[in-house]
Amino acid sequence: MQIPSPVRELPGEAPEKLSDSPARSGGASRRLFWPLVFLAVVLAVGTAGWGDLYNETDGQYGGAAKVMAAGGSWLVPENNGIPRLVKPPLLYWEMAAAMKVFGVNAFAARLPGELAIVALTLVTYLFGCRLGGPIRGLMAGVILLTSLGTFSLGRIVMPEQTLSALIAGALYCALRGHDDAARRKWWYLAFWVCASLASFVKGWHGTLYPLAIVGVAAAVCKSSRSQLRGLLSWQGLLVFALINLPWYIYIEAKYPGWFHNLLFTEHLGHVEGSSSPATDYTSVPRWQFLLLHLAWFFPWSLVAGVALLDHGKVWPRKARGSRGFPFSRPFSTVLVLAWATVIFGSVMLTGQRQDYYAMSMWPAFALGAAWVLERSSARPGALVLAGVLGVALMASFFLGGLSASGPGWQTGVVAERATAWTTVVGFDPSVWKSLQITAWLSLGGGLVFTVIAVLLPQRRWLALTASAVCLALGSVSGTATVSPYFSLARLAPAIPAGSTVVYDGGIDTGSSLMVYTDAKIILLDQNPDEEFIVRKFGVGRDGFLTASEFAARWAAGEQLLLVTESRRAEEWRARLRHPLRIVDDSGTQVLLGR
Repeated sequence: MQIPSPVRELPGEAPEKLSDSPARSGGASRRLFWPLVFLAVVLAVGTAGWGDLYNETDGQYGGAAKVMAAGGSWLVPENNGIPRLVKPPLLYWEMAAAMKVFGVNAFAARLPGELAIVALTLVTYLFGCRLGGPIRGLMAGVILLTSLGTFSLGRIVMPEQTLSALIAGALYCALRGHDDAARRKWWYLAFWVCASLASFVKGWHGTLYPLAIVGVAAAVCKSSRSQLRGLLSWQGLLVFALINLPWYIYIEAKYPGWFHNLLFTEHLGHVEGSSSPATDYTSVPRWQFLLLHLAWFFPWSLVAGVALLDHGKVWPRKARGSRGFPFSRPFSTVLVLAWATVIFGSVMLTGQRQDYYAMSMWPAFALGAAWVLERSSARPGALVLAGVLGVALMASFFLGGLSASGPGWQTGVVAERATAWTTVVGFDPSVWKSLQITAWLSLGGGLVFTVIAVLLPQRRWLALTASAVCLALGSVSGTATVSPYFSLARLAPAIPAGSTVVYDGGIDTGSSLMVYTDAKIILLDQNPDEEFIVRKFGVGRDGFLTASEFAARWAAGEQLLLVTESRRAEEWRARLRHPLRIVDDSGTQVLLGR
């Protein structure tokens, strides 16, 4: 891979120079690039197998990939015998291939997403090099890699990581094509390859996003329009068609009416905010979405936010330009601003949103934070960070004491913990108690390293990075510790192969059963017509039971296992008129048998 040397910027924007020699500058880029590669692989891939897979998307994608790896159809992903056609199959293919190599486990399921995180980190580095040199590239890559969101949302098995890496790759190709007239057509062709694959992993917005971002940047930078004309070409459209259309045509031919349902119910349902049958979930309010994004980039949002107050250093008056910031900036800077604005703005305007919907703009945030931190002293921000970590450390002691003083409130059921916000506010003190040691290690380690950054400013970036690593690894440890509250992996040893499990809920909240067991799963008191394929073609309708039908089969002596919320165990004992024993439990859910 060719590592670009930094480009020059306007007066007042000159990056820190490592050398006056272009050759030596390129060497410095490579010296910083490979340590970042090592750090990314260790932190992302090295932790991929840590902790059980969760329900929701972890189990849904993992279950479908497991079927593929075992010899099922690679064109029609399925969950519990029902085709799952809400998203294109690229991520399923990656996961199934990993499972064929490494087996059906958490590492194989997470591996494609973690490799995408590595790629996203490295593309962010390359962007930083184009914007301001290898130092900025390194800082931006480290900020992205060690953000808490990368180690929480980034570990969820879903298309977002791959989508984000491909969108970032497409934008980098557009930037290189803009700057390199000799190889422009090849860079623009690479743009279409990345954008088309982004659509094939999540949906057509994988191509619409990079096109819109480049379009906004071109509208702002009039001088760049001539260089960008070649981006829209018949070759690019052909690449998009060859990658995406065959699968869509095949599925529409197999299940007529599917595409109409996908477009008008699924996609437009998200934009309008309606509860579409295939994706009926709890939407995250806009104010929570904003606050959560500050939390994902803690501690970098704190450090960069405090540094931004020193606007005299961050934004020198002589660098603002007579026409005003950002319109006087080079195309690369405007492209990054458009990147953040288009994605974050569109998500905020969307009727339905989840915590991870803006992950594709995280590199733009990291590049902006690196730009701020490069021009200011890290000491004020480090002091604020140290104070916040200290308060959090004391709070962890308080929560531990609260847990020991009594039962307190009760952790909400799985369905009530659908978002990051409801999860945090829904945990009871005993759960927080289980996280106390993890909190001490991560917060304490982060506090020590941040203090080093204050006392030894010449080592501040190394210390701040180490602090972020401590917090990030603490996040991984925490998600593994609380996994029983989001995963049914603990129940798997008690479920014999070939048995039938009746799950009291939707397949999304019990989806990890599809990964960790080979049991047939029947959903209790769920509406089968919410799924288009079931509603129109009847596929998988035998996987649904009403409570009365379940009671009748239980009374007939059929050997069934029931997974339900522990608070409903007595209700089911009374309803079935038969003693039920608790075989095992996982978080707030229990496995009941005869």
